Amino acid sequence: MTGQSGTIPLRWCAALVLLAAVPLFWPVVPPLTDLPGHMSRYMVQMDGGRSADLAQWYSFRWGLLPNLGADLLAWVFEPIVGLRLAVKAIAILIVMLQVAGYLWLSRAAHGRVAVTALFAVPLALGNPFQFGFLNFTLGMALVTLALAWWISPSMADNPRRRWLVFCLVACVIWVCHLAAWATLCVLVGCCELAGRFERSGRLLPALWGGFLASTCLLVPQLASMAWPNPAGHLPNENWFRLGLKIYHFANVLADRWDAWDYLCAAGLLALIVAVWRSPRFALHKGLALGTIVLLVVFMVMPGTIYGSAYADMRLTPMIYALALICARPLDLGACRQRMLVVAGIAFVALRLVGNTVSMAAWDEQISKEQAVVEHVPRGSQLLTFIALPCVNFIRQQARVRDVHVASYAMMRRHAFANDQWAMPGGQLMSIDNPAAGPFIDAQTGALVGESCQGFNQLLTAIDRVPDGIPRLWVVWHVPELPLAGWRPVARSGDSVLYLRQMP
Repeated sequence: MTGQSGTIPLRWCAALVLLAAVPLFWPVVPPLTDLPGHMSRYMVQMDGGRSADLAQWYSFRWGLLPNLGADLLAWVFEPIVGLRLAVKAIAILIVMLQVAGYLWLSRAAHGRVAVTALFAVPLALGNPFQFGFLNFTLGMALVTLALAWWISPSMADNPRRRWLVFCLVACVIWVCHLAAWATLCVLVGCCELAGRFERSGRLLPALWGGFLASTCLLVPQLASMAWPNPAGHLPNENWFRLGLKIYHFANVLADRWDAWDYLCAAGLLALIVAVWRSPRFALHKGLALGTIVLLVVFMVMPGTIYGSAYADMRLTPMIYALALICARPLDLGACRQRMLVVAGIAFVALRLVGNTVSMAAWDEQISKEQAVVEHVPRGSQLLTFIALPCVNFIRQQARVRDVHVASYAMMRRHAFANDQWAMPGGQLMSIDNPAAGPFIDAQTGALVGESCQGFNQLLTAIDRVPDGIPRLWVVWHVPELPLAGWRPVARSGDSVLYLRQMP
């Protein structure tokens, strides 16, 4: 499989790009946590107010935000293939672009695709992607491709052309997601600084020269200052929570089976430590510096930025990937080279098989849960609750895929869904449903459904449901409880639809 020491032939790279998307082929809708919420927003976006049922609660107005990557792709694809196929195609495209980016970055850094890049392939299906952060993961896939292009000889040898081209590249990535654009700025800056310092040995000229070379990346942020911006942002929260950061770092491959996912992450971490310490491997100094800087950023940034949760966790796959890709083998010897290649193939194969089985199982579960939607009258006032056990919510989030199941009622029956994101300055869709009272957005749907420290969060919330809401949909991840004043009218597995009992 390899020619030079630890090199992956290009024909194998094409196969890896295709194989990485196999777990997404079977499900009708990829079972990614936030994906139904995005799909229902795309539906409102494409509906344009034509549905009176949707228009009574939701409105959409186009504007320029640095969080529109997948929204724009859905706008292009949905009229051609329909909403479900469009979203599935976007998810597959993100994975394929990310794997292609990993492999091209290795080739650009080392002149060949080093075997270490093989171990990065499963990270394309890592925790941020499993959460369904489509705009962010699309942006990060483009960041990897852009960084590979930036350091490639064809661009590095023509800095003027590179500056002009990357004015446009930076704008594209900025529109996809602001955090992806910021990551590109950090990584390009690290590569420029390291390369210039290695050539000159002088830090200040390297800093200044790297900054000037990278100014093209600032174009979209500077241009946005002239654009009318929505007033207000949600706050930044969860600063310096070391325990959570360690958890997120260990949970980089979170999917279904805790022990397996942690073991794989530990294996990657052990490999990174080994290759960084070994004299048999050389490191690309720019990518190595980028790894270290991103790790520092991950440790000091808040967990929630402008209301966007898991902001720090989203960086973990890129940190792992850069740490692997920056290393290239020098002279491993035939035996060690063979062992590393076999280990890489086995790792990729086992992870992709696990992801495929897991995706199919999540898809079956969610399909069964949403069967009760057929009993919801079109245009209904409906509140949906996910009843969770008394366990740390953040740990559950990585292993529960149906917290946005309410959006299926919105997509299929044009019912109200209390799982959308009310984010001033971060979303183009507005929500207005006075009849739902405080149960408007995604903050109100996933609740503890059993006694926890002497308090049942779900039952307390249901007692506060306004009279204008005649139906509830509850997905029980704990033993089902009777709900006073509500009568079950349909059930499918752990999913139950309730109708308010009239006095």
